[in-house]
Amino acid sequence: MAEMARPRSSPRFTTPEAVALHENVSPDRWCVTRSDLIYLRQDVWRAIKCGEVRPLADSDAFELSDEKYGPNIHTVNKQYIMPVTDEAGKVSWALMRHPDGLDCHLFISHAWLEGVFEFLSKVLHSWPSRSQHAWCCMLANPQNLNIGSYLQSPSRSPFAQALQASTCVLVVPNRHCSIYTRLWCGYEAYCAHQEGKTILVARASNAQQLTYALFWVSISGLLGMTCGECSRQNKIHTKIQPT
Repeated sequence: MAEMARPRSSPRFTTPEAVALHENVSPDRWCVTRSDLIYLRQDVWRAIKCGEVRPLADSDAFELSDEKYGPNIHTVNKQYIMPVTDEAGKVSWALMRHPDGLDCHLFISHAWLEGVFEFLSKVLHSWPSRSQHAWCCMLANPQNLNIGSYLQSPSRSPFAQALQASTCVLVVPNRHCSIYTRLWCGYEAYCAHQEGKTILVARASNAQQLTYALFWVSISGLLGMTCGECSRQNKIHTKIQPT
């Protein structure tokens, strides 16, 4: 039986209120928490199971059962973030959850080609312990408003302001291409270098691989001990046989 879609709440803002909110809250404060990203992972998975997020044959034919990679960020933005924030009055996902904004500690740079679960697993695993809030463009920018109006001057864009306010930059690689094929990622790298930011490269946890390796090492060790004991017993048996 198909899982029923969860009803969404009524919009929290009118569109003029959403525009005003993004004007009044400094762009570097359009941030989310680590808990927000855990919730995002759960809710995107729910949306996939409910049929709200669907594969696109021509651009993103992801497997519905794929919890490792999942739909790419372009698909998630179009089929999940934009509908959710549209119902909230066209405010960004970050300000929908934190209307007063949050101080920016971590700036996340990514290319949008990675699967959402790949992205989230890498970010959550690599999240610096001293960072409480992160700025991530897909969640920070109001996807249903005129984003172009915020980007007319790169040096004064939300990207630049958030990066300047952050302590460090987390670069999220993907299996498809270098993130620096995306122009904004190249600009972010330039700004981070110019401002002397600490740059970290995100990676997923290898706990599963380590567990698998330890399992087989243990099995090999037990087999070795068993074979050694059998060999020892055979030698003892040979020595005590009457001549």
